[in-house]
Amino acid sequence: MEAQKGLKDDGLALGVIQPYAEEKHRLLTYYANLFASSIRGKWDSLVYLDLYSGPGHAKIDGTNRIVATSPILVLELKNKFDRYIFCDSNPGNIAALTSRIAKQFSSLETRFVEGDINDKTDEVIKELPIPRRGHSVLGFCFLDPYKMNNLRFLTIRHLSQRYMDFLVLIPSGMDAKRAEQYYVQETNDTVALFLDNKKWREKWNEEKRRNKDFGDFIVEEFTNSMSSLGYRGTELVDTKPVKNEKNVIVYRLAFYSKDDLGMRLFRDSKKYSDPQMDMFNC
Repeated sequence: MEAQKGLKDDGLALGVIQPYAEEKHRLLTYYANLFASSIRGKWDSLVYLDLYSGPGHAKIDGTNRIVATSPILVLELKNKFDRYIFCDSNPGNIAALTSRIAKQFSSLETRFVEGDINDKTDEVIKELPIPRRGHSVLGFCFLDPYKMNNLRFLTIRHLSQRYMDFLVLIPSGMDAKRAEQYYVQETNDTVALFLDNKKWREKWNEEKRRNKDFGDFIVEEFTNSMSSLGYRGTELVDTKPVKNEKNVIVYRLAFYSKDDLGMRLFRDSKKYSDPQMDMFNC
């Protein structure tokens, strides 16, 4: 898939994203399309959750180019979900996204939750179809926090009470490494809440002596927390590093599933969503 062509300004709210975010969107949409087609026969109802949704359109920073972002890109895919749930803490973003979806995708079943997902998890879960005998429900949840303090692991713990796979942006470079000196302070609880582990500093002190990268440490400890919920272990090498124009890793995309099929589909998605390779026609 080539880079998106620019969209016209529709007068609604716009986000601002960096050029490298399009790599994230390529991987997300490839996997979402594959997920919806490959798992369709195994579950009765498939739900897509985008819990840092933004307004659906964004301007590429430093340019006048406007592109669709994750909510619109997933709605556009050939292979559909049965329901789409969007959450954002900014009322303007939800209003703009609701308007855009009403104009373009009125036939699809969409739900909207306004507020911080860490405080609105119960509301999001209520928007999921109710599983019952003879009707199974599987969610694919995209979590795209800008910083670690935007996501508490207890939120994932709560969501994982329902059958759900996760694609998580772990801000290992643009946040963790950049602000390490603040996060290691005893009075700072950002990492403890992100990992749901108050004793993380003890392990970090050991790893630091071995010259461990702080960003990589955060990714590995996040995976350990996911493993405690029964999710398959995702090694650092299994994540997708996204780099800026200076070839520096800004974040990693990590996928978590309790099923081997989901893990296999994500490995395929990493491979075939590479911008150097031909991608499916969505």
